[in-house]
Amino acid sequence: MQRLLLGSLLILTACSTEPEHATMNDLEHLPTWPEPGVLNAVIEISAGSVEKRQYDPATGTFPIDLRNGLPRMIRFLPYPANYGFIPGTKINKEEGGDGDAVDVFVLCGALPSGTVVPVEPIGIIELLDAGERDDKLIAVPVDPALRTVEADDIHELPQAARDILVTWLLNYDPEDGAQLVAVKGRADAIATVERWQLR
Repeated sequence: MQRLLLGSLLILTACSTEPEHATMNDLEHLPTWPEPGVLNAVIEISAGSVEKRQYDPATGTFPIDLRNGLPRMIRFLPYPANYGFIPGTKINKEEGGDGDAVDVFVLCGALPSGTVVPVEPIGIIELLDAGERDDKLIAVPVDPALRTVEADDIHELPQAARDILVTWLLNYDPEDGAQLVAVKGRADAIATVERWQLR
Protein backbone atom coordinates (compact mmCIF):
# COMPACT_ATOMS: atom_id res chain seq x y z
CA MET A 1 0.00 0.00 0.00
CA GLN A 2 2.85 2.34 0.90
CA ARG A 3 4.48 1.70 -2.45
CA LEU A 4 1.20 2.43 -4.29
CA LEU A 5 0.78 5.73 -2.43
CA LEU A 6 4.39 6.65 -3.11
CA GLY A 7 3.95 5.83 -6.81
CA SER A 8 0.81 7.99 -7.01
CA LEU A 9 2.61 10.84 -5.28
CA LEU A 10 5.51 10.56 -7.69
CA ILE A 11 3.18 10.61 -10.70
CA LEU A 12 1.53 13.75 -9.34
CA THR A 13 4.95 15.24 -8.70
CA ALA A 14 5.95 14.42 -12.27
CA CYS A 15 2.85 16.20 -13.51
CA SER A 16 3.59 19.21 -11.32
CA THR A 17 6.99 19.66 -12.96
CA GLU A 18 5.22 21.15 -16.01
CA PRO A 19 5.98 24.83 -16.67
CA GLU A 20 3.55 27.14 -14.92
CA HIS A 21 1.99 28.15 -18.26
CA ALA A 22 1.35 24.53 -19.30
CA THR A 23 -2.21 23.30 -19.11
CA MET A 24 -4.06 20.25 -20.41
CA ASN A 25 -4.68 22.37 -23.53
CA ASP A 26 -1.00 22.77 -24.40
CA LEU A 27 0.66 19.53 -23.40
CA GLU A 28 2.23 19.54 -26.86
CA HIS A 29 4.32 22.54 -25.78
CA LEU A 30 5.92 21.07 -22.68
CA PRO A 31 9.72 20.90 -22.81
CA THR A 32 10.93 17.89 -24.78
CA TRP A 33 14.00 17.50 -22.52
CA PRO A 34 13.22 18.79 -18.99
CA GLU A 35 16.80 17.90 -18.11
CA PRO A 36 19.71 16.30 -19.98
CA GLY A 37 18.99 12.66 -20.89
CA VAL A 38 15.39 12.85 -19.64
CA LEU A 39 12.31 13.23 -21.85
CA ASN A 40 8.78 14.26 -20.97
CA ALA A 41 6.24 11.65 -22.10
CA VAL A 42 2.53 12.50 -22.26
CA ILE A 43 0.43 9.36 -21.76
CA GLU A 44 -2.57 9.07 -24.07
CA ILE A 45 -3.44 5.39 -23.60
CA SER A 46 -2.96 3.33 -20.43
CA ALA A 47 -1.28 -0.05 -20.55
CA GLY A 48 -4.00 -2.71 -20.77
CA SER A 49 -6.48 -0.48 -22.61
CA VAL A 50 -8.28 -1.47 -25.81
CA GLU A 51 -9.39 2.09 -26.63
CA LYS A 52 -7.37 3.99 -29.25
CA ARG A 53 -7.18 7.51 -27.81
CA GLN A 54 -5.40 10.63 -29.00
CA TYR A 55 -4.74 13.96 -27.32
CA ASP A 56 -6.89 16.82 -28.63
CA PRO A 57 -5.09 20.11 -27.91
CA ALA A 58 -8.22 22.14 -28.70
CA THR A 59 -10.11 20.65 -25.76
CA GLY A 60 -7.28 19.29 -23.59
CA THR A 61 -8.96 15.88 -23.62
CA PHE A 62 -8.12 12.36 -24.81
CA PRO A 63 -11.10 11.24 -26.90
CA ILE A 64 -11.36 7.84 -28.56
CA ASP A 65 -10.25 8.01 -32.20
CA LEU A 66 -12.85 7.45 -34.88
CA ARG A 67 -12.45 5.38 -38.02
CA ASN A 68 -15.24 5.45 -40.58
CA GLY A 69 -17.34 7.26 -37.97
CA LEU A 70 -16.95 4.50 -35.37
CA PRO A 71 -14.83 4.44 -32.18
CA ARG A 72 -11.51 2.70 -32.73
CA MET A 73 -11.24 -0.28 -30.43
CA ILE A 74 -8.28 -2.64 -30.50
CA ARG A 75 -9.49 -6.03 -31.76
CA PHE A 76 -6.31 -7.74 -30.67
CA LEU A 77 -4.51 -7.94 -27.33
CA PRO A 78 -4.68 -4.75 -25.23
CA TYR A 79 -1.86 -2.20 -25.24
CA PRO A 80 1.20 -3.90 -23.71
CA ALA A 81 2.61 -0.62 -22.35
CA ASN A 82 1.55 2.96 -21.76
CA TYR A 83 1.35 4.81 -25.07
CA GLY A 84 1.74 8.50 -25.75
CA PHE A 85 3.90 11.14 -27.35
CA ILE A 86 7.00 13.23 -26.79
CA PRO A 87 6.00 16.91 -26.66
CA GLY A 88 7.78 19.38 -28.90
CA THR A 89 8.38 16.86 -31.68
CA LYS A 90 6.87 16.22 -35.11
CA ILE A 91 7.75 13.60 -37.73
CA ASN A 92 7.41 15.67 -40.90
CA LYS A 93 5.20 14.36 -43.70
CA GLU A 94 7.57 15.98 -46.21
CA GLU A 95 10.23 13.53 -45.03
CA GLY A 96 8.00 10.46 -45.10
CA GLY A 97 6.58 10.74 -41.58
CA ASP A 98 3.00 10.67 -40.35
CA GLY A 99 2.94 14.34 -39.33
CA ASP A 100 2.47 13.53 -35.63
CA ALA A 101 4.70 13.84 -32.59
CA VAL A 102 7.16 11.04 -31.85
CA ASP A 103 5.20 8.16 -30.30
CA VAL A 104 6.44 6.48 -27.13
CA PHE A 105 5.81 3.27 -25.23
CA VAL A 106 6.54 3.72 -21.51
CA LEU A 107 7.31 0.38 -19.87
CA CYS A 108 5.67 0.40 -16.43
CA GLY A 109 2.33 -0.21 -14.75
CA ALA A 110 -0.77 1.49 -16.13
CA LEU A 111 -0.73 5.31 -16.01
CA PRO A 112 -3.87 7.38 -16.62
CA SER A 113 -4.38 9.45 -19.77
CA GLY A 114 -2.91 12.90 -19.27
CA THR A 115 -0.06 11.79 -17.04
CA VAL A 116 3.21 13.56 -17.80
CA VAL A 117 6.04 11.28 -16.77
CA PRO A 118 9.81 11.87 -17.03
CA VAL A 119 11.38 8.96 -18.91
CA GLU A 120 14.71 7.71 -20.17
CA PRO A 121 14.73 6.53 -23.81
CA ILE A 122 16.18 3.04 -24.21
CA GLY A 123 15.45 2.26 -27.86
CA ILE A 124 13.24 2.63 -30.87
CA ILE A 125 11.14 0.31 -33.02
CA GLU A 126 11.20 1.74 -36.53
CA LEU A 127 8.02 1.06 -38.52
CA LEU A 128 6.26 1.84 -41.76
CA ASP A 129 2.52 2.24 -41.09
CA ALA A 130 0.24 2.77 -44.11
CA GLY A 131 3.39 3.69 -46.04
CA GLU A 132 4.54 6.39 -43.56
CA ARG A 133 7.27 6.32 -40.93
CA ASP A 134 5.62 5.74 -37.56
CA ASP A 135 8.50 4.91 -35.23
CA LYS A 136 7.83 4.00 -31.59
CA LEU A 137 10.26 5.21 -28.96
CA ILE A 138 10.70 2.76 -26.06
CA ALA A 139 11.31 4.32 -22.65
CA VAL A 140 11.35 3.59 -18.92
CA PRO A 141 10.32 5.98 -16.14
CA VAL A 142 13.09 7.89 -14.42
CA ASP A 143 11.49 7.04 -11.08
CA PRO A 144 12.73 3.56 -10.05
CA ALA A 145 9.52 2.97 -8.06
CA LEU A 146 7.49 3.04 -11.30
CA ARG A 147 9.72 0.71 -13.32
CA THR A 148 8.76 -2.85 -14.10
CA VAL A 149 11.96 -3.56 -16.06
CA GLU A 150 15.54 -2.40 -15.65
CA ALA A 151 17.37 -1.62 -18.88
CA ASP A 152 19.54 1.18 -20.24
CA ASP A 153 19.10 -0.09 -23.80
CA ILE A 154 16.34 -2.02 -25.57
CA HIS A 155 18.82 -4.80 -26.30
CA GLU A 156 19.14 -5.35 -22.53
CA LEU A 157 15.43 -6.19 -22.31
CA PRO A 158 14.60 -9.89 -22.33
CA GLN A 159 14.16 -11.08 -25.92
CA ALA A 160 10.59 -12.08 -25.06
CA ALA A 161 9.76 -8.49 -24.06
CA ARG A 162 11.13 -7.11 -27.33
CA ASP A 163 9.23 -9.78 -29.27
CA ILE A 164 5.97 -8.88 -27.52
CA LEU A 165 6.30 -5.19 -28.40
CA VAL A 166 7.23 -5.85 -32.04
CA THR A 167 4.59 -8.55 -32.52
CA TRP A 168 1.89 -6.34 -31.01
CA LEU A 169 2.80 -3.36 -33.20
CA LEU A 170 2.75 -5.47 -36.34
CA ASN A 171 -0.64 -7.05 -35.57
CA TYR A 172 -2.87 -4.71 -33.56
CA ASP A 173 -4.16 -2.83 -36.62
CA PRO A 174 -4.23 -5.08 -39.69
CA GLU A 175 -5.99 -2.39 -41.72
CA ASP A 176 -2.84 -0.23 -41.77
CA GLY A 177 -0.46 -3.16 -42.25
CA ALA A 178 2.59 -1.98 -40.29
CA GLN A 179 5.98 -3.23 -41.41
CA LEU A 180 9.08 -3.55 -39.26
CA VAL A 181 12.10 -1.55 -40.41
CA ALA A 182 14.47 -2.11 -37.48
CA VAL A 183 14.84 -2.33 -33.70
CA LYS A 184 17.56 0.07 -32.56
CA GLY A 185 19.10 1.06 -29.25
CA ARG A 186 19.30 4.09 -26.99
CA ALA A 187 21.63 6.19 -29.17
CA ASP A 188 19.29 5.88 -32.16
CA ALA A 189 16.29 6.70 -29.97
CA ILE A 190 17.93 9.92 -28.79
CA ALA A 191 18.98 10.79 -32.35
CA THR A 192 15.38 10.31 -33.54
CA VAL A 193 14.00 12.70 -30.92
CA GLU A 194 16.69 15.26 -31.71
CA ARG A 195 15.98 14.96 -35.45
CA TRP A 196 12.25 15.64 -35.05
CA GLN A 197 12.41 18.12 -32.20
CA LEU A 198 10.75 21.41 -33.08
CA ARG A 199 13.12 24.34 -32.79
